[in-house]
Amino acid sequence: MHRALDGRLLQRLRLLHPRWNPEQDVCPECLAAALAALRRQRSATSMHADLLLSYPVYARDEAELLPTPVRLHANPRYAGRGVTLAFLDSGFYPHPDLSEPANRVLAHVDATVPEPVIKPNFRRADPSSWHGLMTSAVAAGNGCLSGGVYRGLASEASLVLVKTGNRRNRRIPDRDILRAFQWMVSHHADFGVRVVNLSIGGDYPAMGDQTPLDALVEEAVAQGLVVVAAAGNGGVNQIIPPASARSAITVGGLDDQNSLDPHFRRMWRSSFGPGVGGVLKPDLIAPAIWVAAPMLPRTWAHNEATWLWRLERLCDQELASYLRTREAEARFKRETLRRPLDEVRAIIRRRIVEQKYIHPHYQHVDGTSMAASIVSALVAQMLEANPRLSPAQVKDILIETAEPLPYVPQAEQGRGVISAPRAVAAALRAAGGPLTGLPFSPWVTPAAVTWYCYAPGARSVALAGSFNGWQPVDGGMWECRPGLWQIRLPPPPSGQHAYKYLVDGERWIHDVENPARVDDGAGGFHSLLTIHRA
Repeated sequence: MHRALDGRLLQRLRLLHPRWNPEQDVCPECLAAALAALRRQRSATSMHADLLLSYPVYARDEAELLPTPVRLHANPRYAGRGVTLAFLDSGFYPHPDLSEPANRVLAHVDATVPEPVIKPNFRRADPSSWHGLMTSAVAAGNGCLSGGVYRGLASEASLVLVKTGNRRNRRIPDRDILRAFQWMVSHHADFGVRVVNLSIGGDYPAMGDQTPLDALVEEAVAQGLVVVAAAGNGGVNQIIPPASARSAITVGGLDDQNSLDPHFRRMWRSSFGPGVGGVLKPDLIAPAIWVAAPMLPRTWAHNEATWLWRLERLCDQELASYLRTREAEARFKRETLRRPLDEVRAIIRRRIVEQKYIHPHYQHVDGTSMAASIVSALVAQMLEANPRLSPAQVKDILIETAEPLPYVPQAEQGRGVISAPRAVAAALRAAGGPLTGLPFSPWVTPAAVTWYCYAPGARSVALAGSFNGWQPVDGGMWECRPGLWQIRLPPPPSGQHAYKYLVDGERWIHDVENPARVDDGAGGFHSLLTIHRA
């Protein structure tokens, strides 16, 4: 298997096999051994304090914040195309991640006034815009200012942004949410809205009876809208409407500790408790911390981030010259300017850490507001995969494919952590989907293992793995339905087996339906099949 290997893996292969030429093909067994050796070197605890980072990392050469699609093993085929998401929040901004290269904002609505009105000009970057920018971009940003790295799951979805609240209160009361939400319910068909994200909460905790906000959620769902609501960040046993509504998909918080290893998963401090009629909330959980989001342009935080990032990348001579400028005298304390360069660099890095800056234009954020946005984006992927899904089907699929955290009460986590690959796979298999009636891949029975690869437009697909010597010629798949490739083989021996698909004889991809995977050393993944024999 020939691939563009990353530097750390090349170094390990050269150490293990001094006579190997990097331009030669890589022996899969040798590659697996090198990868296993690298994984053993990872720390069991975070090294972020030693590396002066604001988020957990477990190896010096893997000191990056996981982008949301990578964090969730999201199916890269789907990005919310043809789906419109609506966000109700305190304010918004037409960030390049939403408006370039094409503007995907269909409407911006000011619902802070008695009669909501569409206002196309909303370029003022005031503090009320920050939260709505984060929620909308976490879901549907395309990562434009990061070269596509920090994008959301629904990076090609369209948006309707509804500003709610009022000038007298920082908190958004029930009446303001109701006014904005009612406008959305009344006008959703005008923009083709399928999903409404409510990363906001009302006045008082749920007491079991249905409030007007809860009732409006039920009305919206009855009209075909999927309603996603944040559970809240108090870590207490109480749920506030609209998250209390029976039909809302209420989302609590997961802390994955910036790791793909499920053993690192734990609860974030999200709220939980009984909703309408005593129904337990949340319904499920999603990442609520270490989430990348763009900063509001032209604010002090964004200006500081771009400045600090520029300074950190100056060579010693350039930094020394800068520290003698009037700008440096205005920005730094005199005491700092007299320090050695290495101490000045440490001060710069500490400030970057304190403010959670991860890029000149992005920082990491937290809260169930972000978790709800991630779920809304996943719903957009599901609806792209199968537009015929009803709100009830969407909720059922998310719940049925979720993965519970061990040792955490169900009352706190609902049915568990969202599974992005399985949720989309289940959407494809629901009524009206192209894979209706088929099991997930890989499908293991005592007699055989069946793999499915949905690759519309492919001319050929082959399966290669440790069980067939990584020889695609021995794993040719056949097109059993339009775009769907299949192969059935006898079960391999007990143990764990890595595999991939080779598409059109030139492009290697992992099994996007299988959440069990490990990195392949080349920026991708090997999918894993585990066989248990009695």
